[in-house]
Amino acid sequence: MKVLRSVLILFFICMIMPLSAQNNRFRVPDSSVIRKAVAENWFEQPLETLRHNRTELRTNSIGQIFQIRLEETRDLFSIIIAPETQVAVDVYTQDGVQHKTVDEYPADACGSWILIRDSVTGKPVHIKYYFAGDSEIFVQFSPSGNKTLADYVIDGCYAARGVPVGVPFDYFYTASFASVLSLTEKSLPWQYADIHPEQYHANLVMVAEIKKNLERIKQVPDGCYDENGKPIFLYGKKAGQSREVSADDKENNILTMNGSGFTKWVIDGVITPITGSSTYLLPLLRPTTQVNALGLAGIKTQNENLFLDLDWTRNLAAARMSVQAKRKYLYEETGVDVKIEPFSSEISEKGITSVAGYIKNSGYEIKYLKPLLYVLGVTEPTYFYLAAIRRTVHPSDGSPEFKTFDSSAVIFPYFDKNGQFSCTIFENGKELSLAQFTKKYPDSFIHLTRVLSTDRFAPL
Repeated sequence: MKVLRSVLILFFICMIMPLSAQNNRFRVPDSSVIRKAVAENWFEQPLETLRHNRTELRTNSIGQIFQIRLEETRDLFSIIIAPETQVAVDVYTQDGVQHKTVDEYPADACGSWILIRDSVTGKPVHIKYYFAGDSEIFVQFSPSGNKTLADYVIDGCYAARGVPVGVPFDYFYTASFASVLSLTEKSLPWQYADIHPEQYHANLVMVAEIKKNLERIKQVPDGCYDENGKPIFLYGKKAGQSREVSADDKENNILTMNGSGFTKWVIDGVITPITGSSTYLLPLLRPTTQVNALGLAGIKTQNENLFLDLDWTRNLAAARMSVQAKRKYLYEETGVDVKIEPFSSEISEKGITSVAGYIKNSGYEIKYLKPLLYVLGVTEPTYFYLAAIRRTVHPSDGSPEFKTFDSSAVIFPYFDKNGQFSCTIFENGKELSLAQFTKKYPDSFIHLTRVLSTDRFAPL
């Protein structure tokens, strides 16, 4: 029986082996030939023996250099096979700064392969394959009894978890990335790795144009511009009425607006080249939610709009779709809300925990924003997103806390020519990184609506 099993495994491997990593569609550097050569000395030796192994440099069949080394943590040790990467550094000397390029071998570089084992028992725990420009993206394989299970991880969240694969765990000691792709093509979400940098052209055009105009934007508490580019009030009894702009601001071509006005200004820049005018104000204030009149939110809504920026972003996105389709759409008819739930669980300080996903009229917990935007960036490359931010307010008078959508932002996810994920966020006339944005709004919810981007962007 053992002989038959070995023959079947050998046959299966031989069927996949012609798929060398040099031919894998994601162009991931491959160390499979090197791993075959070093397996005996590195993969199954006890930790005490491995500590005597010197770091090695080896070359694959097309001349790519990989480093083989041991790294230890308190409970685990790892055998790392990492490709050579050139990194630009500044060297400070008494004669000034010298710009140099040095060779490094990051454990999480695209093409890195890691075998992780238990320090006490020596048993294997995971094998990781890094295949993306972003180090937070990888697949890993774990032994589970007689089975091997696969995970697809994006920034700490599982896009797939515990998927059985039909080969023994030690198959991955020498399997190329192309073989992994072939083996798991239908069971893991490889569509999240199918990146085409040229598809983000319109997003990048819009980002560049917005950046050029940021110095012209001045924040005022209650201001935006109407469909003809005239300054008006946004809130309360004066909503839609004209407002005065100082002579200095007029002379210097300064745009005065609040955060909601800024979000409208971006959408106006998308719509105006098509229609010749911007979006009307009053339709943007149309409610998109209903609340229990006797509940806390219902009572609070009698005096203030707790859903202002949610309504605002939804209606702006609907306006863009109406112009795009040359037909008037109400928000309810558009499907502009982002509701995808690509993750089942996450890796946290408490271990592996469930991911809440999309919550109606609230959106997503902000801690999931980065992996969510990564997925959206891959799967919806021609869109950008309006974000309505829902914060918890703690009144100073001791009255019950409540949640309100009181801010909005514009988010552009994209991938650069090297397949590296990036994200530019604009809020209240300022540019923020994704890290700055998530730090600014801890424990908040982010509701996203999608908007088709354009390279004909022409803001006021």
